[in-house]
Amino acid sequence: MINIYETVKINHQSATPIYQQVIEGVERFCRNTPTGFALPPERAMAAGFGISRNSLQQAIAECCERGLLVQRWGKGIFTAEKEARKRILVIMSDNLEMSMPWNYILPGILERAKELSIEVEQISTTFLRSQTPEQIVAFLEQENFTGLLHLDYMSWNTAEDIVALRRFVRCPVLFPHVDETWSREELFPMIRINERLAFRQTVETLVREGHRNIVSVMPFSNPNSKTSRGYMPAEYPRMLKEVGANPDPRLLLNVNHDHKLVRECVRAFLLHKPPPFTAFVCFSDFYAIMVVNVLKELRLKVPDDVSVMGFCGYPGGKFLDPPLSTTDFRYHEIGRMAVDRLLTIPADWRALPEENRVVFSPYTVILRGSVRKLKGRGTFSARTSAGKKTVETAPASKASAT
Repeated sequence: MINIYETVKINHQSATPIYQQVIEGVERFCRNTPTGFALPPERAMAAGFGISRNSLQQAIAECCERGLLVQRWGKGIFTAEKEARKRILVIMSDNLEMSMPWNYILPGILERAKELSIEVEQISTTFLRSQTPEQIVAFLEQENFTGLLHLDYMSWNTAEDIVALRRFVRCPVLFPHVDETWSREELFPMIRINERLAFRQTVETLVREGHRNIVSVMPFSNPNSKTSRGYMPAEYPRMLKEVGANPDPRLLLNVNHDHKLVRECVRAFLLHKPPPFTAFVCFSDFYAIMVVNVLKELRLKVPDDVSVMGFCGYPGGKFLDPPLSTTDFRYHEIGRMAVDRLLTIPADWRALPEENRVVFSPYTVILRGSVRKLKGRGTFSARTSAGKKTVETAPASKASAT
């Protein structure tokens, strides 16, 4: 016999509110319970859980709103039809390298889904791409998901799953993290960082800290992207000049996404009489980590001899020595935002107005120990940025805002 009291356990010492504990327990109960199963009367459940009826009623009301339970007047409370329960599919790459953003977005998705009692299932693009688009469509139609979150932002337009999703319009679809090129070429609902504005503000921050001669480590030679952080190669020097940085082409290290090549390029630059400089600004935190490692190998101190600025907000950056300054994309927040936005997208996502198709997620420029404020003409002042100091932030906005 199915017993709800064995599944819903209340911990009165927990910081989690009582009603939320009931919701989480009911969610577990519903996963393994047939549709239409009658729950005990409210008075009996409240006594069995050892909680007030007010807390129980609050939990039941939310469970009904989320499609877990259905309350029939004069008859009682029943488990809802399976189809009424929210269930989302997360599609992500098998590439779990620490530089891949989906590793840091996924926890936010799981956290927010749990709060909303939404089941999350995961599937890899590797598996999907072993199927034909027709097979993928058949699978998605059969499973009847509440919505799909596609995390593999490096997907190519001809991939089997992308072809299938273009055809499969009976379920909301959202790409939570894409670059500018992808957002211009595809019509899916998307979330992205305004990388062009964010990188400009990153350089502006270094300039405000007194750095003018800044070495840029950027992959403009990447054949898979037309731009680097939103800038064409010819545009980038103009941006540097506009914000007060030196646009000298000798200060641009154009290197592709290869860790070994980045290290070799930075090392060669430092060993061959470079023009005067005081800081590096890097395409990503992982480029910045490689720059810091090369500087240490050559016995240059960060930030005493040279400052280093990352970009993207790798969560481990704050634990480095020195802690890495960066523009934080707030990946965890992107994951939470993705779940909330997915629930607002119509089943026929093509019906979304163009101005609502792409929204920007917030980011924050953060100064930590790897950047030191310059004083006077090319001399360093005493350290002024102990710990973390937030200097810029950009709120979430619609794509039409920029």
